[in-house]
Amino acid sequence: MAMLSNTDLRNGTVFKDGGEIYTVLKYEHKFHGRGGSVVKVRVRNLRTGSVLEKSYKENDKVESADTHRTTVQFLYSDGINAVFMDTQSFEQFPVDLEKIGNDAKYLCDGLKVVTLFLDGEPVSVEVPKVIEMKIKETVPGVKGDTANNPTKKATLENSLEVDVPLFSKTGDQIKINTETGTYVSRA
Repeated sequence: MAMLSNTDLRNGTVFKDGGEIYTVLKYEHKFHGRGGSVVKVRVRNLRTGSVLEKSYKENDKVESADTHRTTVQFLYSDGINAVFMDTQSFEQFPVDLEKIGNDAKYLCDGLKVVTLFLDGEPVSVEVPKVIEMKIKETVPGVKGDTANNPTKKATLENSLEVDVPLFSKTGDQIKINTETGTYVSRA
């Protein structure tokens, strides 16, 4: 296996350390005068899902992991697993909803996501930063209520509830930021 230096641990990099497999969530390189440099990374363990901080000194190396990313399409969820289809081979496979974590609430029919495979097994799912969804239900806006950028609640097609501007109505396509869970714009 190829070895990675501590400066190769950029966001999204997958590596092995101490028998565990991690993906880098946040990378920070600190310089300490005569003491050399230290790389601090916030990582997610791909087997357990736990998030932790790790530090590596100047000459530390870690092992690269044999992974590949593939664009897949969300089909449905049975409450325990989300089922996806490879858009090239049309092969279907389940991914445990716990591995998807908080992003599972953004899954809707036909959504294309990037799945990370490790040794042929899906280990994580990356939802796009901005997705389009249809408003299933919302109340009409109150005319004249325009002070302080007012919003109202709207229920989306996957039962997710978000704040939207008063001009939004049932049936509108809107864009949602999946990192913050907030309204971005009309689609």
